[in-house]
Amino acid sequence: MRNNLLKPDSSKKNFVFQFAYQFVILVIPLIVSPYLTRTLGGTSLGIYAYTNSIAYYFVVFAMLGIDKYGQRIISQRRNDIINLRKTFWSLYAVHFIASIFALSGYLTYVFFICKSDITVAFVQTIYVASAVFDLTWLFYGLEKFKSVAIRNAFVRGISTVAIFVLVRSPSDLIIYTAIMAATTCIGQIVLFPQVVVAIPPIRVDKDNIKEHIKPLFTLFAAVVAATLYTVFDKTLLGIMMNKESIAYYEYSDKIINVAKTFIGIISMVLYPKACKFADVEDYNGMHSNLETSLTITNLIGFASCFGLLAISDQFALLYYGEEFAVCGDIIAMMSPLILIIAIGEAIRSQYIFPLKMDMTMVKILFLSAGINLVLSASLIPFWGIRGVVFGSIVAELTGLVIEVYLVRKYVSMKWIFLECMPYVIVGIVMFCVVKVVSSITGNGWLSLGVQVLIGGIVYCIGVLLYMYSFKREFLDRGFRSILRKLKL
Repeated sequence: MRNNLLKPDSSKKNFVFQFAYQFVILVIPLIVSPYLTRTLGGTSLGIYAYTNSIAYYFVVFAMLGIDKYGQRIISQRRNDIINLRKTFWSLYAVHFIASIFALSGYLTYVFFICKSDITVAFVQTIYVASAVFDLTWLFYGLEKFKSVAIRNAFVRGISTVAIFVLVRSPSDLIIYTAIMAATTCIGQIVLFPQVVVAIPPIRVDKDNIKEHIKPLFTLFAAVVAATLYTVFDKTLLGIMMNKESIAYYEYSDKIINVAKTFIGIISMVLYPKACKFADVEDYNGMHSNLETSLTITNLIGFASCFGLLAISDQFALLYYGEEFAVCGDIIAMMSPLILIIAIGEAIRSQYIFPLKMDMTMVKILFLSAGINLVLSASLIPFWGIRGVVFGSIVAELTGLVIEVYLVRKYVSMKWIFLECMPYVIVGIVMFCVVKVVSSITGNGWLSLGVQVLIGGIVYCIGVLLYMYSFKREFLDRGFRSILRKLKL
């Protein structure tokens, strides 16, 4: 078991498992969401989203900045088993202590500060406790995505069955919260024994631990800033509006997250390699990573963005039901975030974090968070949920422009722009075709299916023609890669 865990899998194999896993965890919510919107309703789902957003702040503290930093340092030291053991256990010692403080802090909040929905908030304690056992960063740093993918897919399947069996009405909100929190915690615990066997505990000293403090807290500051303009949007809506508005925002964001998550897989899988390339100053390897990441980002991102713009109103009404029909407008307004966030993640994962521009990234994130908070808080009284979305778009776009400027020595803005433009053109053509089809076929699931099918065909043909004409080498490499994957 030890050798298997410490031997990295290929990027292609990791991509296949991570893609399969993300497909499962995204399809399952797509199956469950319509059931929940009709069973629990806007108020109960809003309460869950609000209490979960508060609990998430404590999870962020428990994790510090270990996701990115842990992956980076583990990927660099995995070939020396003694160094790896000292690195992992010293890192985990910091993580464990932070998690205990976070759990204690959250319980203090529940018993002494929380004024409403206290029972639901208390059940979220299980979710906060799950951070103690979260070692995903270790497996990703070792480029072992298979174990995490299988574990999480299995746990998600159990939670889905439990929801359909046990959640029947708005009064079952506590049961739903317990299912979501408990399955998350169990999912983290099950891999812990494998890690202990593969990387046995070793004595570490203060210097081993001290090494990680500064980079962890630097990246922790980055995570806090990012949280301020992602999860905090829900908290802000709960404070300034009502619980229902959080549910509408949350379930609109779920659709956007489907595309964002699939796009983010490639950056996630290539990140450890980018760290190794950066460590030996192989900038050609880093550029090749970015080209692969950006091509897949454009391919999926522009299709998702223009596709959702075309069908969001009809989709939200059919999928979520009448109470959540407002999600159609919100989804359409959110759709540019798919591209902005995905391109930004590609830049960050392939250059900024591997090149250790951590402190600079913290400043960018705090600037973006400040822009988002000011705009969102100012616009909520006038635009409601749309004010939050507008604030997020401006904040993310500002951050992206600065990030692209930061890596101008390695990647030109012109190159990124030219890489994107063909997909913009194909996306616009697809959007127009879908709108024409919609005017002919009318409403209903059959009509929506026809729109998606025809739009997808148009987009695929357009992209293939472009790649065949201008990116033939990349297209050929992709086909060869698919053939090799079939032999995994």
